[in-house]
Amino acid sequence: MAYNRSTAAMPMPMMTLEVTVVSGDGVRVPSGRPLCHGAYAVVHTASSSAPTRVDDDADCHGFPYWAEAVRVALPAGAPALDVEICRARGGGGVGGRAEPVAAARVPVEDFTVGPPGHLHCLSYRLFDSGCCGVRRRNGIVNITVKRLDGAPPAAVGKAAVPPAAGKKAVDAAGPSGSRVSCSGAAAVEGKPAAPAGAVMGYPLGC
Repeated sequence: MAYNRSTAAMPMPMMTLEVTVVSGDGVRVPSGRPLCHGAYAVVHTASSSAPTRVDDDADCHGFPYWAEAVRVALPAGAPALDVEICRARGGGGVGGRAEPVAAARVPVEDFTVGPPGHLHCLSYRLFDSGCCGVRRRNGIVNITVKRLDGAPPAAVGKAAVPPAAGKKAVDAAGPSGSRVSCSGAAAVEGKPAAPAGAVMGYPLGC
C-alpha cells in the first residue's frame, strides 16, 4: 500500500482560545514573601504563548490583577494549557528578565463543554515553578476561557478587552472554591452580567 505523503504532511487543526487572566490570590515569590511588583501572566500552549501586561500596582501584596485577554492557538488533541505567573526583574517589563513564580494547568475538558463562544469562569490552584520537582501550593489564579473556533490565525496574541470590562469588572471568575458562575457573581456585586452561556468552573488540586 502506497504511503500518502500529502496526507501525512497536513497540519493539525487548531482551536483558537481567548483567555482572560483576571487575577492571582496569595501568590508568593521563592523567598516566601508575597509577590509585590512586576507581576504578569503568560498563557502557554503546545504551539503558542501570550503574556499579559505587568500589573501596575507596585504593592499588590500577592494579589496581582490584570483582567487582560490574550489569544492562543491550541493544537487538536492537546490535553491542557498552562497559565504561568512571572515577575519581571530589572525594571524591564515583560520583555526583561523573567522570574517564574507559579503555574497552573488547565485541562481542555474544562472549557470545551458547550458551543464556541461560551464563557467559562475558572479558578485553579497554583504551584511553585522550578522547585526541584517539589510541588508546593502557591496561591490561586482566576481566569476565563472562551473558544473562538474559526478565528483567523492572525488573531492569536493580544485580544481586545471589552469596553465594559473596566477595573474589577471581570472579577466574576471568583475565588477558588466559590462555585459561582460569572453571571451570578456579577449580579451579587451589582456588575454587568457576563454574556449568555457563561459556565461555572471548579478549581483543581484543592
